[in-house]
Amino acid sequence: MHDADLEHLLSRPAVIAAVRDLGVASLSLEDVLSALHGFGAVRIVVDNDAEQPYVCLLRDGEERGRGRTVLHAAVACWAGALEGLSRYTAQGVDEIERFLLGSD
Repeated sequence: MHDADLEHLLSRPAVIAAVRDLGVASLSLEDVLSALHGFGAVRIVVDNDAEQPYVCLLRDGEERGRGRTVLHAAVACWAGALEGLSRYTAQGVDEIERFLLGSD
C-alpha cells in the first residue's frame, strides 16, 4: 500500500468522523489499535506477501486489512470496520422506517 492508498483510506468519511471522535491532531498506531479494540479482539500477523506483509485481523478475521506497515494494515482494517458499521446501522434504520410506515 503506497502513501496515496493510505491517504485514500484516511479520506473516507467514516474514518474522518472517527478521527474527529478520537479528538487527536495526528493519528498514531496506538490510536488506531485502541479504536479497533473497541470492535473486538485485534491481531497483527505477518505473511509472505512482499508488497503488503502485515495483516490486521479483527474478531478472528471478520474484518481484515493489509498493508506495507502495521499502521497501513490497521487503518485499512479500521476503515472496513467503520464502513461495515455504517452500512449495518443504515440497514437497521431502513428496517425500522419500513416497520413504522408499514400497514398493521
